[in-house]
Amino acid sequence: MKILAVLLIVLLFVGLSFSQFLKVGFLLGSPYAFWKAQTFGGIDYDILKKVAQLMDYQLEVYVLPFSALDPTVLDKIGLDIIAGGIHMTEERQKLYTFSIPYVESGLAIVLRKGIQWNGDVEKITFGVKHGATGEKIVKEWINTGKKVKYVSFVSNEEIIANMITKKIDAAFFDYINALYIARTYDFTVYKELIYKINVGYIILNKNIEKKFNEILKELKSTYINQVLTSYIGTIK
Repeated sequence: MKILAVLLIVLLFVGLSFSQFLKVGFLLGSPYAFWKAQTFGGIDYDILKKVAQLMDYQLEVYVLPFSALDPTVLDKIGLDIIAGGIHMTEERQKLYTFSIPYVESGLAIVLRKGIQWNGDVEKITFGVKHGATGEKIVKEWINTGKKVKYVSFVSNEEIIANMITKKIDAAFFDYINALYIARTYDFTVYKELIYKINVGYIILNKNIEKKFNEILKELKSTYINQVLTSYIGTIK
């Protein structure tokens, strides 16, 4: 039962006085949606909690693995929204209905503490997550003849640990995630992004699309900026 394996558990409810539910599947990853001690939170959780309240809905939270980001799965699990720092790539926009974007992100290079770098990719050692965009970019550099050193890891947590212990010098992260990591571990985000891209929510329930987007738009310039600042500081 693939669907049952993907839909892990209802974690918590917010706004118990409301009669309707906004069912949101969260793809875990800080600072968008994550566990801190016994508390579930993050940028997307805080934003969608507010959206649900303004829609007079009760927020119902599900945790999904990233592998759930598959139209054959999402169409069958009965959720309204999918969240988790989802980049609105051209390919994904062909597969899903997205909300309006609520922040611009991209792909950034994060440097460990003490590294001074001029952008020469042959001078440092990169950590990449296996199968992720960063690994593809490093391999593209190598294919052009550049002598790039890199180590492949399974998770971002492994990458961060190896940066702290100075076994690697740099790694690739979503820009918002990069700002959060830099703030947390005293790393540096390189000034130039590999690319920029919008972040939004996947809307599975078309009946709420209009109202959801209207409220998200109202929150964008005030509340959402406050949420972002609380996690990552001011975006430059």
